[in-house]
Amino acid sequence: MTPSTALDRVTRGKVNLFKDARGALGVLDFPKEIPFAPVRMFWIHDVPAGGKRAAHAHKACTQFIVCGRGQVEIDAFDGTRSEEIKLSAGEYANIVPGIFVTLTFPQEHSTVIVLCDRPYEADDYIYDADVLAKDTPLTDGST
Repeated sequence: MTPSTALDRVTRGKVNLFKDARGALGVLDFPKEIPFAPVRMFWIHDVPAGGKRAAHAHKACTQFIVCGRGQVEIDAFDGTRSEEIKLSAGEYANIVPGIFVTLTFPQEHSTVIVLCDRPYEADDYIYDADVLAKDTPLTDGST
């Protein structure tokens, strides 16, 4: 049996989308789809086509990333393996601590919304992906 890595704990899904002549409405039911009580939210938009954001991991923070418009590609590395997660409008990924993430916006006007289980904490960030490969102990965000 292959040992579990942080990427094995990433969950994905699609929000309920309702479309009609007036536009589209996306709905997330927090207790059902988001596995934590959000304490912080931010969004990223107006990134030029091909532009990148993030390029870091978190020691303790879990991030629930929702693509609100367009597309985003999440390059995820947990110190053992890499995976590309592609999200289109209405799709989400729950990124647990210990995953080095780089977001690529392949088209203009894409938007992501990020809900976090912790407030901003500067010392929670890991900017060197190699740190993850050195068996650095990280919390799972539940402590």
